[in-house]
Amino acid sequence: MPGRRPARPATRRFSSVASAIAGGMVCALIALTGIPGDAPKRISVATSCVVVNLPTTIGFADSDIYGMTPQDVARTIALMANTNVSTIRLMIPWAGVEAVPGVLDWTNVDKIVNAAAAQNMSIIGFINSTPAWAVSPGGFPLSSQPASADQYGEFAAKVATRYKGKIGAYEIWNEPNAVFFYTPAPDPTGYTNLLKAAYPRIKAVDPSVTVVGGVLGAVIDWGSWSINPVRFVAGMYSAGAKGNFDALSFHPYQYTLKFSDGMMVANSPVLQLVQMRQLMISNGDGDKKIWATEYGEPTSSVSEATQTVYLKDMYTKWQEMPYTGPLMVYTTRDRQTGSNQPDATIGVYRTDWSPKPAAADLRAAISAGVPKSPEFQRFSQIVDPAHGEVLSPVFRATPKVWAQVRTVNTLFEMPSGYVSSPRPVGDVALVRQGLPVGQFANGFQDFTSGQPFRVWWSPETGAHWATQGFAQAWKPQLGLATTDEHYVSGGSRVDFQNGYMMWVPWVGFKIYPN
Repeated sequence: MPGRRPARPATRRFSSVASAIAGGMVCALIALTGIPGDAPKRISVATSCVVVNLPTTIGFADSDIYGMTPQDVARTIALMANTNVSTIRLMIPWAGVEAVPGVLDWTNVDKIVNAAAAQNMSIIGFINSTPAWAVSPGGFPLSSQPASADQYGEFAAKVATRYKGKIGAYEIWNEPNAVFFYTPAPDPTGYTNLLKAAYPRIKAVDPSVTVVGGVLGAVIDWGSWSINPVRFVAGMYSAGAKGNFDALSFHPYQYTLKFSDGMMVANSPVLQLVQMRQLMISNGDGDKKIWATEYGEPTSSVSEATQTVYLKDMYTKWQEMPYTGPLMVYTTRDRQTGSNQPDATIGVYRTDWSPKPAAADLRAAISAGVPKSPEFQRFSQIVDPAHGEVLSPVFRATPKVWAQVRTVNTLFEMPSGYVSSPRPVGDVALVRQGLPVGQFANGFQDFTSGQPFRVWWSPETGAHWATQGFAQAWKPQLGLATTDEHYVSGGSRVDFQNGYMMWVPWVGFKIYPN
């Protein structure tokens, strides 16, 4: 699928996690030879702020910081503060803290928490990485599903105890819907068991923190390697995830497509977001938000100016949906500016610590407040509850026509005024890149496109399309379409409630009533 990134951030972050955690394992082994495992030297950690559950909360997600020296940690945190971000997302790897059972070394986590709190930043910690002694059969150290969900939950409780009043939110794992972070294979039931084990234990220690579930990558279904986030969330609900998270999180990367340009592209991150939101509503979790805890654009294949455009689109459009929460930019600094590898060039600062244009743009936007787009301001005036709740940002259906998806209707801003389509009809229209000719009436709506078409719809029949010729030959006595136009031997066919229509070359359209 063009523009997808089934592995990019995963492989990069997996390698950085592995190298960083290796240091933690060495520390743990040293601890066995003389440093008390349950009482490592404690660094004084200042109190940090609660993570504000709003889309205007913008911060940095930085995995590399875990393995940095204290000096580079301080310098990186200072860069973040200079960019005016209010929140940092950091890694709390079980494998790094407890590489040996019962031996807890918090040094690497403490130094980051302390530096962030000194800058008055709120903190999101994601608890990941299985120690070698705790892996499941067939799994691998770091990425394996824990053999015991309860052991993972107990470690999460230790984290919450140590950082009570200092870390404002915890994510349970990281991108469990792909094999890069969850072996032997992604498993929504197994992941939900981690949620069920960690959520009550964390809340028992600190009821004020936000526990975030999902932490999903914007992948597509790919054999046993990855599960698209919509299907994964559905599996979580089936396994009993409801009541075991306060918010969901998502990583809507797509390097060749701006976030808001994906509404008419199958499997795009923004479409996955909309579909996950619908699942949350249908499962009674409409009051919970979705956080974007990683999003970035590497400069290995695009210019620094294009990186700025992508990030600006993301933090502008992310706030146009009422159910979105904090946004974390991945990441602070390049590992190797000038590399042709995305994993090395995704920072908004260069390797030499100098800012790319995206850093300055982000700083200015946070300082002044991220402005509302003109098109969003226009659509926000449409408050008729009959259209339902907002699901999507305002997006371009064509270069000259803006649109927005809501729970009941899809709205199109046409030259003649706003035109609405029932959601199922609008979904078909967007896939076929059509614009409405008029309002939906009498069970159908016509659309212009490269090949004009009609969509018939009712709750009983569903939404089905056919090209203009079928629409013109159709008779109301046939009822509504029950199939899309489809090829049959010798021609095309559409089935209706009371018969069917055929088109055959040299014969044309013919109606066959029941």
